[in-house]
Amino acid sequence: MSNTKVSSLKNPRYEIRIAGAGGQGIILAGIMLAEAGIIQDLCVAQSQSYGPETRGGNSISEVILSNTEIDFPQSTELDVLIALTQVACDRNLPDMKEGGLVIVNSDAVQRVLWDSLVSIPFEEIARKVGETRAVNVAALGSLVPFCPLLDRRALTRAIASRLPSTKLEANLQAFDKALRFARRAKGRLKYAGTTEEYEI
Repeated sequence: MSNTKVSSLKNPRYEIRIAGAGGQGIILAGIMLAEAGIIQDLCVAQSQSYGPETRGGNSISEVILSNTEIDFPQSTELDVLIALTQVACDRNLPDMKEGGLVIVNSDAVQRVLWDSLVSIPFEEIARKVGETRAVNVAALGSLVPFCPLLDRRALTRAIASRLPSTKLEANLQAFDKALRFARRAKGRLKYAGTTEEYEI
């Protein structure tokens, strides 16, 4: 991670929430994101919540990253929300910081009343790499172009430490596809509600 990247932040605290349904690997994604921050010697706080249902219930993972000590380990205003379902998007939008970024799974989320929006087909990406459960790792890939504290190599190291070797290659392919998709979308956020599609 370059010093230029970090010093460009007006606020060294960066709040990220990944939200979806049980069975989508939300909690694991948050753990991997937090571990990537630790690899980079950042200050990290990670928390999670989920419904009583094994699959289909609400699931949330929050990670706070900072290059200074974190004095309050819970989110106050989200810099980034990744929503993998419509319900998750609707429920978590009120917690966004003004001007924050919302990244949604376009295969499941169609209605989003937010200006800074990126819509990415995470489920389609996972299907194309032959690993339908890679949606959560693809979601992590989408963060890299937008979070100035995150380094791709640290994230892939964290992912590799948590996934079985038989699943790793496909998951990293999904990660990189989503990263490239997000990078192309990054410059097209000036129009409210833009959800442009690109070839994956």
